Amino acid sequence: MFNSHKHLKRKTPCPGINREEFIQHLVDEYYTTNNIEAQEQVTANLANFAYDPLNWSFLIKADAVKLFLEILEERNEKLQLHGIAGLTNICLDDNIYKYFNNPEVIQQIHRLFLASNNQEILINCCTIYQFLAKDNKSNILPAKILLRVQNINTDSKGKNIRLSNITSLLLLDFGRRYEFTESQHNRYSMFRCLSSLSNIRQIKYVKVFSQQDLDQFSQLTGDSNSIHTDTTPVERRLVHGAFLNAIVAGLIGTHFPKGTIVLEQKFKFPKPCRVNENSEFELQLQQERKIAVVSYKCKQNEITVFEGEAKLLIPSINK
Repeated sequence: MFNSHKHLKRKTPCPGINREEFIQHLVDEYYTTNNIEAQEQVTANLANFAYDPLNWSFLIKADAVKLFLEILEERNEKLQLHGIAGLTNICLDDNIYKYFNNPEVIQQIHRLFLASNNQEILINCCTIYQFLAKDNKSNILPAKILLRVQNINTDSKGKNIRLSNITSLLLLDFGRRYEFTESQHNRYSMFRCLSSLSNIRQIKYVKVFSQQDLDQFSQLTGDSNSIHTDTTPVERRLVHGAFLNAIVAGLIGTHFPKGTIVLEQKFKFPKPCRVNENSEFELQLQQERKIAVVSYKCKQNEITVFEGEAKLLIPSINK
C-alpha cells in the first residue's frame, strides 16, 4: 500500500538507487530505447508508481505526467492504457490539476475515450471525468462524450460490473441535472438542465445537418444560393445561417414556457458550419426575469460556428 519516507529508505539498499532517481531513470529510458516491449514495461512501472502519493512529486519532477499525456496519442493500446492509468492514479495531486485545465489535454482524453474499446481504458477515462466534475458540477461533458457513456453503460450491464458502475455514476451525477433523450430518425440528442424556470436553465442539442435538410430549408425560404446545394463540393458547402438561428428559435419555442416571445436578437457566424457533421447547440439562461436574457452558441469539432444572445418576454415570470 502507501509508503512513508522512512519505509522507502529502509527498503532501498545502500548504496542502491533511490526512488526519485529510479523514476527519472525510467522516464529517460523510455525516450532512449527503440524497443516497444521495453517502452511498455517502463510505462507500466511509471503508472504503478503513480498509485502511491509519495511518488507524485518525483513523477512531476521527472516529467512523467507529460509522458503519460504523450502516449495517449500512440497507436499501441498498452501504452495508451499505461498513460491513462498513470493520469488516473496521479490526478488527485493538486499540482496535477493544472494539466486538466488545459483544453488540449481534455481533448486528448476525449479522443481516446471515443476511439478505444479497451474496457480498462474506458474505466480510467470515466474515473478522470468524475474527478473533473467534482469541483464544478455546472460544466457538462460534451454531448458526444455523454452519448458514449450512455452506450457503454447499456452494453456493459451484466458483462463488466466495474465499467457498468462507473458509467452509472457519471449518468447519475449528470442525470440529476440533465434529461437525456435521443431520436435516431432526426439524428440528434439533447441534454436539458433540470433547474428553475420550467427546468430549462441550460439546453444542449446536437444535430447533423444533411443535404436533404438544406434542400428543404432552401425550398421553404427561397434561398437558391449554390453554396448550400450539392453542386458545391461538400468540403465547401455551408449550412444556412438562418437555419442555425431557426434551430435556436425552435429550442426556445419548445422548451421555454408557453407564450414566450423573442424581443431582440444579436448574433454572428465566426466560422462556417458544414453539412454531415455534429453541430452542438447550447443555450444558457443568463437572467431569469420577465424579460430574460439567453445566450447561445453552436460548435462543430469544438469550434464555434454560431453564437448570439436573445431577449425573451416570458409571461409566466413576475406576473
